[in-house]
Amino acid sequence: SSGINAEWPLRPGVKPMDLSQNEKFDLGNDTLTKLWNICPDNMAACQDSNRNFIPETYKFFEDAIEQLEPDSGVEKEYYLTNDTSFVWKSLRLLAKQSTPYFQHIQNTKNLTLTDNLQNIIISIGKEHKKEKSTDCDSALIPLL
Repeated sequence: SSGINAEWPLRPGVKPMDLSQNEKFDLGNDTLTKLWNICPDNMAACQDSNRNFIPETYKFFEDAIEQLEPDSGVEKEYYLTNDTSFVWKSLRLLAKQSTPYFQHIQNTKNLTLTDNLQNIIISIGKEHKKEKSTDCDSALIPLL
């Protein structure tokens, strides 16, 4: 592949960019030109592990897990799971990182989305506690 997409309609006088060549491009705007030319291989830069901005599942749900604990003292109306923005972000995160949780939602169709999300968050908290306790158990060294 030559890197040129001849199917895109171009304005008269504009030549297509050959992306297969590692050369500097002038995009007609100083900011865009600087942004485009930061890295010689933009696709590799986009796939770099340093560009992963998705939080860890437990870290994202940590506050909600604390709220949902029976002895937290938080009233149900103030739960994060009542915030539509939080619910949307939660579902996006679960879809990206933890698709098995959607089987749980499928199996409990009679519950509301908020109730399902609360159950999922509680199970994430339980899994984290279980992992944490097994890590601590394996770290214990018998004293002689």
